[in-house]
Amino acid sequence: MTVPSLSRRSFVAGGLAALVDLSAFGQPSTRPDTASPPPLPDIGGEGPWDYWASGQGAGVVRIAAAAILSASPYDTQPWLFRLRSTHIEVLADKNRNLGELDPFRRELYMGLGCAIENACVAAPAQGFNPVVRLLPESPAGNDNLAAAIELRPARQAKHPYHDAIARRHTNRLPYDTDRKIDQATLDALAGLASSADVQVIFLEATSPGGTVFTDLMMQATQLIIDTPDLREGRWAGLRAIAANPSALSAEALQRADANWLKATRTVACATAAAFGLIMVRGTRQDHRLHIEAGRLWQRIHLDGTNRDLAMQPMNHFVEVIDHETRTLETSRTSSTIRAALQQDWNGWEPIFGFRLGYAGAMAPRSPRRPLSSIVVT
Repeated sequence: MTVPSLSRRSFVAGGLAALVDLSAFGQPSTRPDTASPPPLPDIGGEGPWDYWASGQGAGVVRIAAAAILSASPYDTQPWLFRLRSTHIEVLADKNRNLGELDPFRRELYMGLGCAIENACVAAPAQGFNPVVRLLPESPAGNDNLAAAIELRPARQAKHPYHDAIARRHTNRLPYDTDRKIDQATLDALAGLASSADVQVIFLEATSPGGTVFTDLMMQATQLIIDTPDLREGRWAGLRAIAANPSALSAEALQRADANWLKATRTVACATAAAFGLIMVRGTRQDHRLHIEAGRLWQRIHLDGTNRDLAMQPMNHFVEVIDHETRTLETSRTSSTIRAALQQDWNGWEPIFGFRLGYAGAMAPRSPRRPLSSIVVT
């Protein structure tokens, strides 16, 4: 099945020679981690994709250019970066949150995890081995600091996912319903988890578990549309990626909601080959687990891109679980999925859902904020 590509808006990580070019930073400093980066690209929209694909930039600038091409909730891109010659800090831009749709900032920190993973994938080609510290203590007491990435000199080498960075896109188009995903592929994706406290399970779309996933997804989509606080959080995400946010009237947003509900039913759920559910062992409020889950999602999506798989986040019922947990201290939706799936739930929380399959068309590239606008001093 071949489907025409749609625009994103219309579909409402050898040796010393491989180190960053120190001449771009002036003379080598006795404190290299304080050196400022060279001029940053100020192109936005689809420009950052072209910048990365053309091989531009070097050292920390190129690594950061990869980080901004990662997945993020509703494409809100909730990150800021502090760049030094051998050090990158990833900070949360908490102004780009989804309000009550993301009460524990789970999705925001998962987005930061995605950016961290892309940075780690891009670093080896720049002659660095990335060493990540999550939620380190900030000397300035900055609670927005999500991670510090130390870039240690290493032999220059391309990460297996390096080239997938430019090709990884969220695919919201119909998938080929006649093509299934073999179990060996799903097992390989499940094996990408690197933390003992994060895992992913897969449900064939037509299985009983897949049916429950679909039913909960449709119920949650309607609930988000019908609940003012949740709806406003979704609208905040739409405004964050709009070319002209002021032009998004209430009527336009309501039409977008109707289209979203229809697309969830007739495209996202109806054409998926399988669904994935990332789970964490711990509390829903733990930002460390959020980041680790985001890193796993980005890793799965990059690996899937190398396998020609299409993927799309489907977090509607996970957002409802957050909402119910926040407002009611218990979640009926969580209880439903726990009862339906034969899974050891002891201590585990469902934290991220997605669909996967084989698409008949390439996904469009989502616009990006200029790197120059998200690097701070």
